[in-house]
Amino acid sequence: DKADPGASWRGSNTPTDRHGGRTLRSVGMAMLYFVCPDDNTPYGGIRFLYRCVDTLVAAGVSATIVHAKAGFRCTWFENTTPITPASDVHFDTGDLLVLPECFQERIPHIAPGVPHLIFNQGPHDTFPLISDFKIGAWKPVTSADTVGIVANSPYTHAYLRYCFPSISIDQISLGIDPKIYHPPQGEKQRAIAFMPRKRRKDLTQVLRILDLRGALDGWELVAIDRMTQSETAGVMQRSAVFLALNEREGFGLPPLEALASGCIVVGYHGGCGRLYMREDTAFAVDDGEVVTFASRVESVLHRYGSDEELNRMCRNAMAMVKDEFTLEKEAADVVRVFSAALSGVAIVKPSKDRLDPETLIAQPSRIKSAISLVQYTLANSRR
Repeated sequence: DKADPGASWRGSNTPTDRHGGRTLRSVGMAMLYFVCPDDNTPYGGIRFLYRCVDTLVAAGVSATIVHAKAGFRCTWFENTTPITPASDVHFDTGDLLVLPECFQERIPHIAPGVPHLIFNQGPHDTFPLISDFKIGAWKPVTSADTVGIVANSPYTHAYLRYCFPSISIDQISLGIDPKIYHPPQGEKQRAIAFMPRKRRKDLTQVLRILDLRGALDGWELVAIDRMTQSETAGVMQRSAVFLALNEREGFGLPPLEALASGCIVVGYHGGCGRLYMREDTAFAVDDGEVVTFASRVESVLHRYGSDEELNRMCRNAMAMVKDEFTLEKEAADVVRVFSAALSGVAIVKPSKDRLDPETLIAQPSRIKSAISLVQYTLANSRR
């Protein structure tokens, strides 16, 4: 394990990792419990929760991922991150719960009486879909137990600051691991990579338009779908072009990983992507501009291999990632933000000492919200 706490970690009545069998609470230290959905789908936000815990443990801070189901661990990326099943969580003085924004209106009810931070990596998922359009009928997504909110980008921070002016909002920088995301030693292949789980309708339009115009001749299409982290990195390393399909996200990590891998990135910035899809690093497209998207891809494909501007753009992008999106900056932010949050609740004794796994198993109801909205629409259409 990268951060083996050794003999200093002990305790009865302390959470344990059922995969490694070790205890997690350091003597005399409070615990950070990072609640994470039991979902093994490759989502960058879940991977980042794990990485935050690894960073904190390496810095000597007691932290663990909490999954509802005992024995669950994400396996699509390599990790030895401490895991605690919800049934083994025991809150003590100074402990702090970290809840992802995706729990939405469930957040106030997961552990009432226990201080919590909301870790928001998707500002547009802060609120569930409205099914009842009556002011006063909507449930809160924060409570008196909310001691602050952590954002994953300037875009998310600005969104949350406007929504919650009376709550402390902090921000963490994200870094790219150069050992995983880097250009190949040899030449790039004439391959176009993309993630079809995002904006599939727009992706279909772009690819069909390009095909009709003969722009895809001599190029390979590579769909990155349900791949491991190493498989994804391998595709990005060999692909010359990456299609960005950001859509109302907090950061939009894949395009940045593609830039670090030496890809020419073309596509939607999704708001958040303006941070790194700059004029000299990528070809950014405004939301929904399908024809503009297709025409910029076509231009890149025609110019590839013979245009110094494209080579210069790749160099600019890789230099930007190396200078601005480092793991060192990320680690410093993670330790600063979460250590400060722990200090703020150091003498707070939770009024609840256990975490009910059922509150986590009943996942945040994006699907239920969508169903409710459809039912509401259908009911009103019959009137």
